[in-house]
Amino acid sequence: MITLSPDMIEQAAQVAPDQTLATSFLAPEARAGMIALILFTHEVARARQAVSEPMLAAIRLQWWRDALDEIYTGKAVRAQPTAHALAETIRAFDLPRPWFDALVDAFGAEQDDVPFETWAALADHGNQTYGNFNRLALLIAGAPAISTSLDRLACQAGVLWRLCDLMAQWPRWTQRRQLWLPVEAQVGLDREATFAGKTSPALAKGLQLAYTHVLTAHKDANQACRAAAFGQAFPAVAYAALGLPYAKSFQALHDPFRQVASLSLLERQLRLVWAVARQRI
Repeated sequence: MITLSPDMIEQAAQVAPDQTLATSFLAPEARAGMIALILFTHEVARARQAVSEPMLAAIRLQWWRDALDEIYTGKAVRAQPTAHALAETIRAFDLPRPWFDALVDAFGAEQDDVPFETWAALADHGNQTYGNFNRLALLIAGAPAISTSLDRLACQAGVLWRLCDLMAQWPRWTQRRQLWLPVEAQVGLDREATFAGKTSPALAKGLQLAYTHVLTAHKDANQACRAAAFGQAFPAVAYAALGLPYAKSFQALHDPFRQVASLSLLERQLRLVWAVARQRI
């Protein structure tokens, strides 16, 4: 039995509304496990966002590595609600540790001012973060194993979601004087002007390239969907169906520094229902 307080469920809905909304299509125990995974991922993902110095972010990530050590070695788990719920989830669904470790390590890359040299490196970051989230989520939702097609889907849906998530966080990154755009996409970009919140043709070109990679990941994810046997597990990755609509909303913004891409609750609900019905991203 996975223990979640009402506050934890409410927190998940606040920090990861799309993933939490998609859990409504799951059985109760799988939904509880998914919410524990969502809260853990949020804690790791916000390590750099929540502090002013990279060293403090490293300390937060090490805290979660130590918590995973406690869980997997059978030691007493530290008194923190998400850590306890994660321990119960790992035991209930026999989740493998390597995907957790890779997820934590991948979010650690965000401590760097320019974390990615190439688009390929950024895609690998998407796979190691939300791709691994997806692999764990699929097991929680009922997939007996991660087949080749499910692994490919987890990867491409993770790349898709991470790119869209980074787009949405553009103001937060530039306020920290960081750029998630790969170095190879920064040709002609005035970094200081960008940090000052000024748009430019070079920035527009870089963000357009990001959108192109979103389209590719979306296409590849759906090719994997057609080859995959989901059973009841598809809702675990259904949230990724909102990635392309978010990216389109971002593309329509006049000022990515001061506006946020958004979708209404009704649109999100309808898109998720349609995605689950079709088993397509």
